[in-house]
Amino acid sequence: MLNAFDLNGKVAIITGGNGGLGLGIAKGLAKAGSAVAIVGRNQDKLDSASAELKAIGAQVLTVQADVSIEDDVNRMVKETVEHFGRVDTLVNNAGISWGVKTEEMSLELWDKFMAVDLTSVFLCSKACYPEMVKAGGGKIINISSFITKKGFGKLAHYAAAKGGMDHMSQSLAEGWGKDNIQVNVIVCGLFDTDMNPCSVPEPAPVLTYMIEKTPAKRAGLPADLEGLSIFLASKSSDFVTGALIVVDGGFSLAI
Repeated sequence: MLNAFDLNGKVAIITGGNGGLGLGIAKGLAKAGSAVAIVGRNQDKLDSASAELKAIGAQVLTVQADVSIEDDVNRMVKETVEHFGRVDTLVNNAGISWGVKTEEMSLELWDKFMAVDLTSVFLCSKACYPEMVKAGGGKIINISSFITKKGFGKLAHYAAAKGGMDHMSQSLAEGWGKDNIQVNVIVCGLFDTDMNPCSVPEPAPVLTYMIEKTPAKRAGLPADLEGLSIFLASKSSDFVTGALIVVDGGFSLAI
């Protein structure tokens, strides 16, 4: 049965793979046997993440790139194929988020959020598509947020980008099913990362509130995504596509 989750011989690209949820997912895929190309803008963070992955026996490639720039994305795929020979899995994890009142947001900042949180998913998926077709199929895992299911006045931009990604994922699942490419979404609740530090002595009040409301009574950890990511990258999920899978410790049930 465990062979159904075996990723030996597979190659995954993880954007934003040099920290937080991306690094947690990369560790999970690597533990299941996949080679991993981790992508980010900060080379120091890439080097540190690479060392962590190699410490658990992973085959790792680091790619410094801005996934909102098409030339960088195409180079990302090219370098991965040149190094590992193929692409089987794409994890669209890279993203930015901070609160801004819509009435105070400039078009320039809006465009930045759209570029990093939404356009990057289009660019990376499009660039990986021909390599997945060559490989006989593939898996795309997009990282979303519970924000798309609730209203938050200072996060209209983030909700718009992630909500657009959710629906794009379902359209890709329908359009690329003929190519044996499955596209699924992990809808995350509160996770303890650099973006939302929860384990500091005095977390932001909103984070404390969210933890208190979560039935699990804690924030998620990057390691909590390892098992689900392995499932979605493996042949076990060959009949799962277009799904939005909520991973939030029950938070969305309680608000």
